[in-house]
Amino acid sequence: MAFPIILGMLSFTFMHFVDQVMVAKLGKEQLAAVGPASLWVFTLATVFLGIVGCVATFAAQSLGRGRRADCARYTWQGIYFSIGAGLVALPLWFISEPMFRMMGHEEAVTQLEVSYFNIRLISYGLIAWNTALSSFFQAVSRQLVPMYTTIVANLINIVLDYVLIFGAFGFPRWEIAGAAVATNVAIFAQLGMMQTVFLSPRYEREFATRETMHLDLGKLRELLHIGWPAGITNFADVFNWAIFTSFIVGYFGTAQLAAHNVALNFMHLSFMPIVGFNHAIAAIVGQWIGRGSIATAKARTYTATRIAVAYMLTMGLIMALFGAQLIRLFFSTDPEVVRLGRILLLFAATFQGFDAINIVMMGALRGAGDTRFALYAFVLAGYFFFLPLALLLSFPLGLEATGAWIGATAYIILLSGLFFWRFHSEGWRHIRIFAADRIATPAPADAARQEQRCAPSLARAPDTAQPEAPRGPSG
Repeated sequence: MAFPIILGMLSFTFMHFVDQVMVAKLGKEQLAAVGPASLWVFTLATVFLGIVGCVATFAAQSLGRGRRADCARYTWQGIYFSIGAGLVALPLWFISEPMFRMMGHEEAVTQLEVSYFNIRLISYGLIAWNTALSSFFQAVSRQLVPMYTTIVANLINIVLDYVLIFGAFGFPRWEIAGAAVATNVAIFAQLGMMQTVFLSPRYEREFATRETMHLDLGKLRELLHIGWPAGITNFADVFNWAIFTSFIVGYFGTAQLAAHNVALNFMHLSFMPIVGFNHAIAAIVGQWIGRGSIATAKARTYTATRIAVAYMLTMGLIMALFGAQLIRLFFSTDPEVVRLGRILLLFAATFQGFDAINIVMMGALRGAGDTRFALYAFVLAGYFFFLPLALLLSFPLGLEATGAWIGATAYIILLSGLFFWRFHSEGWRHIRIFAADRIATPAPADAARQEQRCAPSLARAPDTAQPEAPRGPSG
């Protein structure tokens, strides 16, 4: 289930990795600018992405119940929400320059940040639309579709990056703006490919993807009911890191900001495969809850967690041993950037295993519809622990970017304990995501007895098994 999603997530992350590697050739200012600019693009989109990402929760549980047409109905509601979100985001163009000037970066860096950010705003609705479609395909165990389309989009981005950043083959030299345009075009290409597959005769026969395309306000309300806490959670998490990057680390100058961006890039590249596990386990947990087997949902989650922790510890070891060489190879030979970047990678190596627990457990809770606990955890831990600790260590104690990353390490370790406790305690097992279930919910004791009767037969079915007749090959 996870492997194709992992490849797709790696490919999408590699798209941004290539953007920054190519932009780094233009100079230290460009490298310093593209990190905060892309981070704020993502930060302000996370509310929308969190909501439409819950299409996977509804589609997976609908599939587990044998309601295939509902998988497509919830996807269409996510698409309509995405279109509206893209229109709502456009006015951010008018506040982008004051927003980046508030961060106090050097003037040259600020101008580059504004240029990149404004171009990427155009793709907000497309990113959310892509997320809705990817969530559908992952939830119904057709994860090869987003994988292949993301790889093609990534190849398009590589070519356009080279052409538009450096002005190759007679094209204009747009530098950092060219990277933003290339990413927008690649995202649009991926959307076109996935939408074509979604509307194909095969998916119309199996999920009624054309017949269900009307606006359904009832299902849209259900999606928003579960999705808004996930959206605010995503925003709170990424907003914490955006403040951390732009207002704390960015205060200490271009060299420290560039080193921080380098460390973040390697950190993102390392954990994106585990984000694939996040999406996979959300679908698997949702399917098994739909079939009525809480025990199997938990067992799959613990298996995914063990694999994720082992992988992330390996990546942490690579960062600790070869950090300086990796920075010189891909990003910069500036001695100060290499020296500080290596120190920050040591902190990233320290919290890798704990971050694996966070990522997998969040996916499992989202699959169960438990989106509010993550909201409370990120808001309370982020604003009352992470940012105050980072400020204390970096400013009054004079540790600058190093102190800020010590605070980040403690924050990630704290979150891992909270998420593991929440999942293990089963506080999510009686959540009902469908409105009809909330109207007439069985008592907890009755639900537990029903699960005991159903579990033996259900536990023998594979994760991708469906209640109906077998389907053809994926994708």
